[in-house]
Amino acid sequence: MRRLGLTLAVLGFVGCGDGAPTSDGGRPDAAMLAPWPHTLPASETLGTRGDLVVSRTILHAHSPISHDACDGMGFADGQIADTDCLAHLRSAVCSLHIDVLNLTDHAAHISELSFEELFSKDSADDEVRNEAGELVATRVHCADGSTTLITVGSENELMPVGLHRHVVEDATIRESAYHADGPAAVSTFHEAGALVFVPHTEQRSLDYLRMLGADGMEIYNIHANVDLDIRPMWLGLGATDYIGELLKFTNRATGLEPDLSFLAFFSENQNDLGKWDALLADGHALTAIAGSDCHENSFPMRMPDGERGDSYRRMMRWFTNHLLVHERSYEGQREALLAGRSYVAFEVFGSPVGFAFTAQDEAETFEMGDTASLGSSLHVMRPTLSSDMPSTPAPTITLRILKAEAEGAVVVASGIEDVFAFTPSEAGAYCAEVRIVPSHARPYLGAEADLLVHDYVWIYSNAIFVGATERLRSISRLPR
Repeated sequence: MRRLGLTLAVLGFVGCGDGAPTSDGGRPDAAMLAPWPHTLPASETLGTRGDLVVSRTILHAHSPISHDACDGMGFADGQIADTDCLAHLRSAVCSLHIDVLNLTDHAAHISELSFEELFSKDSADDEVRNEAGELVATRVHCADGSTTLITVGSENELMPVGLHRHVVEDATIRESAYHADGPAAVSTFHEAGALVFVPHTEQRSLDYLRMLGADGMEIYNIHANVDLDIRPMWLGLGATDYIGELLKFTNRATGLEPDLSFLAFFSENQNDLGKWDALLADGHALTAIAGSDCHENSFPMRMPDGERGDSYRRMMRWFTNHLLVHERSYEGQREALLAGRSYVAFEVFGSPVGFAFTAQDEAETFEMGDTASLGSSLHVMRPTLSSDMPSTPAPTITLRILKAEAEGAVVVASGIEDVFAFTPSEAGAYCAEVRIVPSHARPYLGAEADLLVHDYVWIYSNAIFVGATERLRSISRLPR
């Protein structure tokens, strides 16, 4: 990511401009457009599912404690050195109505600090402790009355999320303990209270994922999408073929909306998705997540809105994980992640309101992560754009149901109905996707609209297992 930052900084001096948006080539009628929303609506507005509510969650995020965060200058002499960077992080979760921020800082500095120091707690924050008295989260109080829970974990070879304590008490071996890998390391992290996810799945083999025993895995990570080495090596993409398009968003004269710069490089990670499909087809109930991997360390150039390109607010604005919880709490998050009752939402296109993916038989409704009997019907509720978003020209929204297969997902049904239903004739793991052609973003993309307005994924659901086989039952995960 540092190499990317240097590349963009050099190219940026060539690509930037300070002129006002122009009428030919810039954003048409820019003065007449309502501003593109730079915040996200509260999760309370996204709809309910019976007794379940949406909890907007960030997984895989770095505070100034990580050695490479805040342009590598976030931490020094045993303490946070860049307090402005920390303030950006705290401001971002409030403006975006993030219900839970799961910090996953690198091993180097978290091993130097006491566990409670990892929360970077402000004096106004509340403490959330479990029955054993362990600090498991802090609660940030935002100016608008909303709150954000913050948990701590670590991202190295593995990514434990929501730790209750340091993985080992001995500080002399703590760093190596956080770098541990394999099934024994997963068990050690579990004993310390964490759920364990696989970061950067693209760099892990399918055999490794099968034997690991993790709780979940990333199926998208923004770092992989932009890294000049990962793109060609693991994703089959050109190393730098998006940079020219990205730099157009830094030039004020183009009139492009900076928060839509994500569209310049966004590509679905078929490497990760293919592995997840193969695991689901085997019966492995791994929860799929998207990793923000935000650091404020890769694109320091200022965009026309005055923020750096990789600000915490901008990166968290692009996509989040929506958990269906009984309550927006530490315990609620843990239970939903273990159950696989969540979906990835690319909120760069707008927050999806009313999405649901369920299975129904004559007597019961099943959520994502559940096992339904063969003969149950699958139902996808078509989401709408949140009311804060521009809605014309209207986007095209398509619903798909996919069956996980060893060689990759197969689309078994698609439609555009408000409620789309399909009854599988074969047992297996089924997921829903919502696709979007974001025509409503066209006025904010100026001369780049024809290039950037096309079909994208808006939502990846987690799986519903159809057909109650012993294999699926035997590996279903229960709260620890």
